[in-house]
Amino acid sequence: MLNSHIHLDFDNVNSPSSSTTGVIVPSTGKDNWDSVIACCSADNNSHFALGIHPWFIENHQMIDLYNLEVRIEEEKPVAVGECGLDYVKVKDQNTQRFMFDEQISLATRFDLPLIIHSVQATEDVTDLLKSHSKSRGVIHAYSGSIQQAENLLKINFSFGFGNTLINPQAYKLHDIVKFLPIESIVIETDDHKNPDELIQVAERVARIKKLTVDEVIDQCDQNTRNIFNID
Repeated sequence: MLNSHIHLDFDNVNSPSSSTTGVIVPSTGKDNWDSVIACCSADNNSHFALGIHPWFIENHQMIDLYNLEVRIEEEKPVAVGECGLDYVKVKDQNTQRFMFDEQISLATRFDLPLIIHSVQATEDVTDLLKSHSKSRGVIHAYSGSIQQAENLLKINFSFGFGNTLINPQAYKLHDIVKFLPIESIVIETDDHKNPDELIQVAERVARIKKLTVDEVIDQCDQNTRNIFNID
């Protein structure tokens, strides 16, 4: 199983067992660019992304966007991220949109997918992505509506689902997974302590989509490989 979004460099996140055959490790900003690169350096199946998370934009300046560009060119990440918009935790929407727009431009320039954090900001995220016709990637921990998902599908974005999906009462999320084609779904554990619960996410997707667990794992793994251009 491939874990499409795991913060392996976080102290509170355990290392996954051998059932996880590959991981994508996104960064949150300049303070952990080095650590995500380091934690992936010893394993060909561990891949890092470089970006600036909306929670930490107040710690970043214009020079950091330039430095991000340099690091992308030098270090060859598989994606730009984690980046995006969060209108709950961060009040400065204008700066968020500026930083996100600049990172979409970087992803387009380097022909890389985006790993996007979007909380109560799906409309603005979609509008900014539409303004960059070649943008692509995944909305991780998707929390928007079915209608918003349909709009993102039209511009070829995929959707990440994690431990929240396991909750039997997560009816809205279950409906979204039911609506989405399995070809647009990837599975993740984000900053969850026990990444081996990834199998439970796959099991829940299988139950919702009326597929076998193996079918879900095989397809989600292929989706992750396709998005991030990994073997």
